[in-house]
Amino acid sequence: MQIFDSWAGILSPEAYRVFSLPYIRQICEAITEVPLIVFAKGAFFARQELGQLPCAALGLDWTMDIAETRQLIGPDKVLQGNLDPCLLYAPDEVLRQETLRMLQAFGPRHIVNLGHGVYPDIDPEKVKLFVEVVKAESSQYVV
Repeated sequence: MQIFDSWAGILSPEAYRVFSLPYIRQICEAITEVPLIVFAKGAFFARQELGQLPCAALGLDWTMDIAETRQLIGPDKVLQGNLDPCLLYAPDEVLRQETLRMLQAFGPRHIVNLGHGVYPDIDPEKVKLFVEVVKAESSQYVV
């Protein structure tokens, strides 16, 4: 199950820590039957605290540096994300290269995903290409 805090980044760090993070923690502590993913878009300032939540994975938006996030939260938490959804507008070769770059940066313990949702006018063939690149390359990253 995934908890979406899509408006996290509009709060100041202090406001986020008061008005959102405690409630996300409460949800994570209450739901133990299934693995949880927490996605807090724009909450780059709270990655360390998010990494301490009792959830299986953290979703990263496209603005969050992968290596820095891994340092902040440690090696045990699974990370999800974080391809910039605007890359689905790019030429095929750029999309292919950036998807490969993302896979290499994350390495193992990664759930492939976009850094947020698919825009309504995206060509479905671009999503198909993204999935095909991931499928072709992901066997070397599976743990």
